[in-house]
Amino acid sequence: MDDYSDISPRYMMELIAQVQTAIWDMLPTRSYSGARQYIEKWHRDYYDEGCWESNFTIREIDNHIDVGETLHHMPNSLVIQIAMDLGVDTPNFIPCIPKFKNILKEQNKTAYQNFERAIKNVYENPDESVALAASTLESIIKTILADAAFSVTSAKIKNLSLTKLTAAIVKELGLGSETDCPPEIATLASQLRGLGATIDDLRSDKSTAHGKGHEDYVIDDPLWANFVVNIATTLGLFLWEYYEKKYRPVAERPTTYQAPSVEVLTEDIPF
Repeated sequence: MDDYSDISPRYMMELIAQVQTAIWDMLPTRSYSGARQYIEKWHRDYYDEGCWESNFTIREIDNHIDVGETLHHMPNSLVIQIAMDLGVDTPNFIPCIPKFKNILKEQNKTAYQNFERAIKNVYENPDESVALAASTLESIIKTILADAAFSVTSAKIKNLSLTKLTAAIVKELGLGSETDCPPEIATLASQLRGLGATIDDLRSDKSTAHGKGHEDYVIDDPLWANFVVNIATTLGLFLWEYYEKKYRPVAERPTTYQAPSVEVLTEDIPF
């Protein structure tokens, strides 16, 4: 599913041209092999409905990678992620959902599946979408708190509600008490407990997750479901990136791309 499939074709054409230039500029040798190695780091195979699929296919020309064609046949959301990685501006787009999906896919498969279903159910089953978004947020918080850096144990948080999980992670991360950020940011961070509790209340009181009577209101408007999914995404992404920056050992983080130090032949240069 491409979260940005409806972006203007003109916008994507211009962005892909900038990304293609940035890829070549990143490589000191401007080699086809270096470009291929970088692009391949974004390639993923996955099993879907009984068969293996890929998120994109590498296109070739004259036995070399065709960077432009490869980018043009990628999902828009992936092109935007690559643009961000290369420092190419993506005005009007902050790809929270694709970034969050990538984190979930790497860190918690169950949460990733729930999040995929949350997105797909926004319009057809809004209340189920809200419940799944809440479950996804629970899962990413539990994944963070499972780190040995924190005082809580898996047994202690196993059956906690989202309300209590959010309170626990705010306390463990020290959010709201940081001295190296503007006070307004600290104030925003300290309000995360309320966001978690509200999403939890919506799942309990306004979805069918816990059963509902005939006259009870259940969220039936995609507008509300979209809002909740986006809030859960922003909150989960912030918590993960804050945890990774402040607590996750550098050795455990994904390494940044390094151009290969290999001898480059004349025919390997793309001009």
